[in-house]
Amino acid sequence: MRLPWITLPIGLLVACAPEEITQSAGDAGVNRVDARVDARVTDRPVVRDTGVVPPRDTGTVTRDVGVVPPLDTGPSTGPRENCATPFDDNNDGVANENCPCTPGMEQMCFERPEDAFRGMCRMGRQRCEGTGEFGNWSPCGGSWLPIAEAMNRCEVTQDLMGMTATRAPVDILLFVDTSGSMTEETAAVNANMNRLAMIMGASGLDYRVIMVARRGTSRLQVCIPSPLGGAACGDSERLRHLNVSVDSVNGLRQWIATQPMWLSFTRPDSLKFFVAITDDESSLSADAFNSTVITWPGFSSYVFHSIVGYESRTDCPTLARRGGQYLTLTSRTRGLAARVCSTDWTEIFTTFARDITSRANAWTIDADARPDTVQVWIVAADGTRTQLTTGWTYDAASRRITIDPAHLPAGGSRVEVLFRTRSSSP
Repeated sequence: MRLPWITLPIGLLVACAPEEITQSAGDAGVNRVDARVDARVTDRPVVRDTGVVPPRDTGTVTRDVGVVPPLDTGPSTGPRENCATPFDDNNDGVANENCPCTPGMEQMCFERPEDAFRGMCRMGRQRCEGTGEFGNWSPCGGSWLPIAEAMNRCEVTQDLMGMTATRAPVDILLFVDTSGSMTEETAAVNANMNRLAMIMGASGLDYRVIMVARRGTSRLQVCIPSPLGGAACGDSERLRHLNVSVDSVNGLRQWIATQPMWLSFTRPDSLKFFVAITDDESSLSADAFNSTVITWPGFSSYVFHSIVGYESRTDCPTLARRGGQYLTLTSRTRGLAARVCSTDWTEIFTTFARDITSRANAWTIDADARPDTVQVWIVAADGTRTQLTTGWTYDAASRRITIDPAHLPAGGSRVEVLFRTRSSSP
């Protein structure tokens, strides 16, 4: 009967037989000397041979000391997963499967061991999930496999860092003049606000809207329906509607007066857009408005759009006055202007929404990148990566990447940035 092998941690291999033990001594490869000891006769002398072992009965275990029998693991499955590394050692697409871990732990990981330290790549992270004493590692998320065309060294220490850039959010502030001459225009606003939201939402923008106007369902009140608005003309996650009356001339003043009520709804790092909707002139000058607004946090580079009168009353019989102060602000900030007497407000809101989307072309990174090492990649919704070699700039002071409108990524895409930090070696 052949008994199983037992492997001890110190490397000593011992096989037990009912009658006799065969031991090996000396160098197994050179001048091997076998000592056979009969376990039943203690006074029998040791018999040495010159390397030839005579035939034994079936109760004796004969051993080749130079070969350690393999573990019986069944059919060969290739490389085994090594729980001591963060890599997918057996190339089955899963890192550290069946490796015990303590729930709540996190570690770096990578899908393929042979590519973890070369090419344009990034380590991912995985979390130990489950309850109790032991859990299982989640799938490896966030890692990049190397891109063959760019074989710059990428190490776990992030010699070449990679991260998803954050697109700057957008805050839009509108006022609607709801004086007696603005009945048709108020209805057009109610009908088209969701078109503005739909276009910006489809682009992937993180946007918010602040409306300053009388709220309600009468013909001279603004009620923004769902999905931008909430129930019963109420607010939503993206909308803050201030129920404040705006007359023919005080739109700019009302923005300033209500600032404490809406400022917290804006984001310090957002792009700010004003949209004035009126058929009259402002009682506050463009200079006075601008000198106040630029002191607010995050408003130093706002854009001003206007839907106002900018022609004679013969072309627009319902027009009260030309909106000269609004048009001045629009010109200074390179905004857009539209005729308040237009019959196609759908086109106006579509144009404004697309303009806002195209201007929202800034992405920031949370690292001090060396400008000469920055690389910009567009990652499509299907995971396809394309390097953007032209059409973008990087400002080190603000850590902001600006992409030209012609190169903006499609909805569902994201911007990935690769770079070296200022503290890393060349």
